[in-house]
Amino acid sequence: MRPERIFRLVIRIFLFVLASSMSLVSFLGGYSAAMILTNEDNIDVDVDYEGNPFVDLNTFEIDIEFTINNLGYFDLEDLEIELKLDIKYDYVNKTVLGVNDTTTVRLYEGEKSFRTTPAGEKKTFKINIEADDLESVNFTEIALNADPFRDPIFDFEADELIISAKYTSGLISFKAEIEDFEIGGFEEKVTG
Repeated sequence: MRPERIFRLVIRIFLFVLASSMSLVSFLGGYSAAMILTNEDNIDVDVDYEGNPFVDLNTFEIDIEFTINNLGYFDLEDLEIELKLDIKYDYVNKTVLGVNDTTTVRLYEGEKSFRTTPAGEKKTFKINIEADDLESVNFTEIALNADPFRDPIFDFEADELIISAKYTSGLISFKAEIEDFEIGGFEEKVTG
């Protein structure tokens, strides 16, 4: 055999192996991302709050925990969670009695980046929102105008929750957007 033919044969074999491995990696990455996003048990959101913003804003704190189960073959990298958190309540309409208007006020808007989730592991990430992180909100006005007979008096709602990450060594990136996601209710009395 001539050296040119041997060289071409080696190059063809190399290109075949390279193309096959890239196809396999892409397939496994896409399959893994689909496995994570299609099962609702793989992403869990839990909300807890402490304090009462209507009594003492400085003691009010919201903890939002995101649990992600990476069932795939590759690490989940560059995980970012973008959150727009609102408080929703019924505004007592004083001009037309018995008719309330649902009102939404933005409490928090921000994003947070997290570390890598290795393949096959389940990790919990936490966003802690303290009084200093809140948007400028007049809680006194809300307390005076909210319908006290509604149960719960206030709802916490994620107006927009965006979870994005990279997969398969950065070859695949995905973004999951969830809008108007009810994440809990504020059931305590408005005043102390």
